[in-house]
Amino acid sequence: MKRHALAAFLLLVCAGLLFAVLCARYDVLQDDAYISLVYAKNLVDGVGLVFNPGERVEGYTNFSWVMLLTLPHALGLDAVVVARTLGVLAASALILLSWRLASSLSSRPADPAHLATPCLLAANGALAFWTLSGMETALFALLITAGAVRYLQRGELDGWTGILFGLAALTRPEGWMFFGLTVAHRGVRLLLGPSSSTVALRGLWPPTVGYAALVLPHLLFRWLYYGYPLPNTFYAKTGVSLTYLELGLRYTGDFLADYGLWGLAPIAVLGLLARRRTRPGASYVALLIFANVAYVTLIGGDTLVENRLHLPVLALLSAAVVETARVTLLRTLGRRYAPTAFVALMLAMVAGSVTGADADLRHARDAITAHNSKLQELADYANEAGEPFTLLASTAIGIPRYRTQAAVLDLVGLTDETIAHRPQRLPGIHDDHILRNYQVVYAMDRAPDAILFISGIRPGTPAERALFLSQRFRRDYRLTYLQDHRPVYLRRPGAGHAESLHHDGAFIERYAEGLAVMRHDPARAMRLFGEAISLGPDDFAMPHSWIGRLLYEEGDLEQAAVYLRRAMAIDETTVMALAHLALIETMSGGHGQALPLVEAAVRLAPRSHFCRYVFGRVLMSLDRAVDAASELALAVELGGAQSADSLYRLGLASQRAGNPGGARSAWKTLLELQPAHADARRALSALGPL
Repeated sequence: MKRHALAAFLLLVCAGLLFAVLCARYDVLQDDAYISLVYAKNLVDGVGLVFNPGERVEGYTNFSWVMLLTLPHALGLDAVVVARTLGVLAASALILLSWRLASSLSSRPADPAHLATPCLLAANGALAFWTLSGMETALFALLITAGAVRYLQRGELDGWTGILFGLAALTRPEGWMFFGLTVAHRGVRLLLGPSSSTVALRGLWPPTVGYAALVLPHLLFRWLYYGYPLPNTFYAKTGVSLTYLELGLRYTGDFLADYGLWGLAPIAVLGLLARRRTRPGASYVALLIFANVAYVTLIGGDTLVENRLHLPVLALLSAAVVETARVTLLRTLGRRYAPTAFVALMLAMVAGSVTGADADLRHARDAITAHNSKLQELADYANEAGEPFTLLASTAIGIPRYRTQAAVLDLVGLTDETIAHRPQRLPGIHDDHILRNYQVVYAMDRAPDAILFISGIRPGTPAERALFLSQRFRRDYRLTYLQDHRPVYLRRPGAGHAESLHHDGAFIERYAEGLAVMRHDPARAMRLFGEAISLGPDDFAMPHSWIGRLLYEEGDLEQAAVYLRRAMAIDETTVMALAHLALIETMSGGHGQALPLVEAAVRLAPRSHFCRYVFGRVLMSLDRAVDAASELALAVELGGAQSADSLYRLGLASQRAGNPGGARSAWKTLLELQPAHADARRALSALGPL
């Protein structure tokens, strides 16, 4: 017996180590975690349970998690570290609890095979991915699993079951669904039992009272404080359309491919129903799993990636798969061979779980890290502005709000009542996104100091694309760059144009499509930009600028200059048109004409690598080697597509300025990055030894 206990302990330790490795591998903090942190901080600071001061909007769906996060703010602790620590504790408890869940579902509760369930959970990359996200995902999965385990073990509902599901409902709105399904399952079993229906249904009162004692006060608070029966996010996200169904099917399909054995795992749950001894528990587990799959599919999945909304039933699914495998192998292979086959199957499933979704998880981790970096740069930019920004606007809002003093307008309405409840759809704008709400006139009335498109230069959501229909947006905002690939729209000084909405959004759809294809199909991109020009308003400069840039890259400098000048005639602050035209003038010998163009570009976008690179080239053409070296060094520091050429030209400028050491350093650095760079190698050789 002691040997079995020691073996179980060592197996759980190994599972814990594997889970720790996966957590470290997929370590990333979600921007949405900062939304909860903002609400918690504002409550502790006396501002109220609000996102922006003075705006009572329930832009969170995790009340209990927000309340937990008030503690580190009140105690002066690092709230991010606390949030992630709570995630680790919840996930660890979930993994351990899954062992008991598997035992509760089995006709042989003491069978050591049930240890495979926590091992499968520990090997699940999605659970590891969300554990350190700073969000409530692991806690919610723990509470749902705990409520289910209590019901399965007792065979009846009690007040504690209601309390567990009540806490779950305060952690995520789906807790309502899981409690309702649990009560319904128990109610049907009671009605089908020998007792009278009246006597039987009395057994449903204790869990209902325990649940209501937690949930009803929160509902009353929500109604009185925020004025609505449901969170604002429900109104901003929820809808019924084929788009939602298509997105939901894709989301659920990804989950089944990653962790559902391509759909076989849910089917395995149904196999348990064939056994009379496990039928009550199996029917309950199947009900929760399939109801959650249907719910997640119908609502369109999730804006956040990697199976977040399916994790609440992950332990249930794993336990059901383990029990089905145990019983099936025992029946088909007998007691002699079944254990060996079971161990081999579980090892294969653990290996598949670890490796199957690894590439997607690493890609998601890197994408979210870059996403957060953009938002942090926006926050830094706002904090360093000469005049502090009072209002920022974006479709990703957590980090900018938590890291600045500025209010943040959520363009898709998750934390904004007007956009969520009174969206304004515009003709020609495709609503092919789960976040489809927007209100352009209202957003422009709010007059944000800066607007960030989180997807970059290409407007991704309907809310971003719809802005271009606004005359105020096109004329009152100019494009600058946190980095070349991180644009931000700044409100112009003295802005105040009258509003006029373009009659059709087809032009911006063409424009966005052109941006999407221009790297692999520039000819098609130019056609799409041309269509955007013909369909769009006369004051939209960007498609002219992009055609000019693509023609420049093809070597047609004369025609490129025509389009770039057209862009500047429409909007003299079109940064990349200024910079490219300056480069064309320099290459054509018009050095004097190039200087004011590139100076204007640098003034408008001082953080642009490309503008600094062009400035350095123009200064070199004017024999201002010292100044050129300074600009090219800054271009190298900022980083971008011309980093290698910036280093090479920095070496030339340094050499011309009488700084051979600087030239040598620049060329050596370039050769470390590109050992085959022949010009740098020849230039370095020509310098001779030190």
